[in-house]
Amino acid sequence: MAQYPFVVGLRTARPVERIEKWLLGHCRGKWHVRLEEIAADLSHKYLIVSFEFAEDRVAFRQAFANANAAARAAAAVPDQAAGGEDTAAA
Repeated sequence: MAQYPFVVGLRTARPVERIEKWLLGHCRGKWHVRLEEIAADLSHKYLIVSFEFAEDRVAFRQAFANANAAARAAAAVPDQAAGGEDTAAA
């Protein structure tokens, strides 16, 4: 099992394959993904991702944060077609 010096832990519902595909396409150095824990209800998992280079860890964290922000924003938008209401505080 490979372990590199730059580590990030994350909780996600995304498939591991999707994360590995991003890593393959964006990282300059080597990396390793370890499944640390799976929720009892299978809704999410906790992963440890280690990187050979600090820059790859920074890029991954930024991309993951951006994806989470976009998902939260999309979830906050009311479904107007279904007559949904915006319940966010102004």
